[in-house]
Amino acid sequence: MRVKLVFDDWKKQGNSVYNTEKGVELSSGDFHGGTTFNGEIHLDGEQEEKLRVALMAGYTPSFIVMEG
Repeated sequence: MRVKLVFDDWKKQGNSVYNTEKGVELSSGDFHGGTTFNGEIHLDGEQEEKLRVALMAGYTPSFIVMEG
């Protein structure tokens, strides 16, 4: 089954950081509400680095899964 991953929000400790300074910063790139990816996320080096830094700081992206 092919799926689409629709980016929903950034969270820290299970809570949305949407209305925070860090939430605005994290959402200003490719990872913002509504961005859609196929079942595997293919990232370039810059995107991967930004995602790794955010994950290491405790921020986690959340996605909605849709049939694709």
